[in-house]
Amino acid sequence: MTWLITGGAGYIGAHVAWAMAGAGERVVALDDLSAGVPARLPADVPLVRGSSLDGALLKRILAEHAVTGVVHLAARKQVAESVAQPTRYYRENVGGLATLLDAVAEAGIERFLFSSSAAVYGNPDVELITEDTPCAPMSPYGETKLAGERLVRAAGRAHGIATVCLRYFNVAGAATPELADTGVFNVVPMVFDRLTRDRAPRIFGDDYPTPDGTCIRDYIHVADLADAHLAAARRLSAPDTAGDLTVNIGRGEGVSVRELVTLIGEVTGDTRPAVVEARRPGDAPRAVASAELAARELGWTARRGVREMVGSAWRGWLLHHGG
Repeated sequence: MTWLITGGAGYIGAHVAWAMAGAGERVVALDDLSAGVPARLPADVPLVRGSSLDGALLKRILAEHAVTGVVHLAARKQVAESVAQPTRYYRENVGGLATLLDAVAEAGIERFLFSSSAAVYGNPDVELITEDTPCAPMSPYGETKLAGERLVRAAGRAHGIATVCLRYFNVAGAATPELADTGVFNVVPMVFDRLTRDRAPRIFGDDYPTPDGTCIRDYIHVADLADAHLAAARRLSAPDTAGDLTVNIGRGEGVSVRELVTLIGEVTGDTRPAVVEARRPGDAPRAVASAELAARELGWTARRGVREMVGSAWRGWLLHHGG
């Protein structure tokens, strides 16, 4: 097997590349480097700079590297940006996927792993979100992920491609400081950024119908997420694999934003109280995964806790931000 990882130099993509290469899989990465960092990748993983919108480039990569399976992570992923730039999100997230699937089908590749998101669910009023929970995305980003899932399954049926869609919940942490998230878009680095600029953390809304009034989320360590990709790739590599599978990737445990901010204070030593601001549009009060299907179908269960996520992310933050 040789796996193409699109978005392979990104925060999640590089973790997936390390996990798969470390397990003996041959890997090649494609990344436009809009957010990717080449130094994140293992030295023996080739990196091709380019976009999944470039059909000619995709055909060349698949042929030159004798690719037999694809892990598609490349996408724009900021909810607020998607609201402001919906056409860009549909063009890059759905259009890029369609171009990639055309190349995959033409090359006769029969294994495809798609990076999806819990954003496909929207704001369901349930204790645990299962894969059967109705999908009602609340942003163009979530819409593009749901459309992507449907496109992957349809292409799989049309061309005999075995497919897996992984619905990520909230990703945090780092396997090593060098692989840490360098952006300030997710909640943990957002709090770090405030603290290192000598500002109090922000909590958006404390009047939700939850025990402490703040939103509850399911956080998954990025190294566990990478292991889930490896497990899914191994499933796709099995000789009798066919059809499609869609699974949640989370811990099945909820942590409130206030609890998370308190934990970050304990890890960093900066325990100043958070400032409460107005709710952000579209934030669900609670979004926690049921991870039972992933355990049953992939043999995968998250192993790392929230304190380990925060500690590893903080070490990475200090490395990249001169702390």
